[in-house]
Amino acid sequence: MTLTFAAILASAGIDTDDALVVRAAFVREHDDGTAGIRGDSTDEEILHCTRVQEADARRFPRTPPRYWIVMLPEGGDRARLWSVVHNAGEIANDGRLRTFELERSELLARPCATDW
Repeated sequence: MTLTFAAILASAGIDTDDALVVRAAFVREHDDGTAGIRGDSTDEEILHCTRVQEADARRFPRTPPRYWIVMLPEGGDRARLWSVVHNAGEIANDGRLRTFELERSELLARPCATDW
């Protein structure tokens, strides 16, 4: 049996229809002057940056799912899992940027028993 990302999510109890993979990029500072994610960013800084997404539905889903699987760059085209966060909903929208209430979850934080 082939190990797929869908199988990994299922083993953690995450339905693929209820999940979004967010691949962050290292950016020291955004065009608007706000701090971005760096290689030495703290968990709080990463979570803060992940909360803010573009309002343009072509760049970010109009109705994002409950779970976001947040990946950080690991060199080249590789990425590593940082955390799974729970999206509790949009809390602000200025027409350009949307802010979400996100909470870190323990999903995929440690190995789980599977029948692979």
